[in-house]
Amino acid sequence: MLVNEIIKAPILTEKSYSLMEQRVYTFKINNRANKIEIAKAVEFIFNVEVEKVNLMKVARKPKKVGRFSGFTSSYKKAYVTLKEGHVINFFPEEAKDDKKAKKAKVVKEDVVDKDKADQAQAKAAAKLAAKTSKTAAVKKPIKKAREGK
Repeated sequence: MLVNEIIKAPILTEKSYSLMEQRVYTFKINNRANKIEIAKAVEFIFNVEVEKVNLMKVARKPKKVGRFSGFTSSYKKAYVTLKEGHVINFFPEEAKDDKKAKKAKVVKEDVVDKDKADQAQAKAAAKLAAKTSKTAAVKKPIKKAREGK
């Protein structure tokens, strides 16, 4: 089965949105697809790593439209759990916000790293100055004593 035939559509409901916070994404999939194929398809399409896949068959339900009665079509649903640190963005706005947040975080980390480096340099300079002043104080009298002999 081709990768683009496995996943039909994402299922976006209140429950699926609450599960997204826990790295679990819901998809409507082909009835003949198995867990391994689904995991490979999600990894290929969204460029993420899949931790596990749970499957569920949703049965058809009777519906009426006016005087006509019929059924909704049955389908297969997959709950895909991603590994830590991986996210799927279904909406372009979310992707832009995530990129901005990552850039801000990187800039903030750079500033913190620079501050730490400056503090380390200042500490090293103070230590070196203290050491040179001690050695200079100790060496000066010795040199004078030698010159006097």
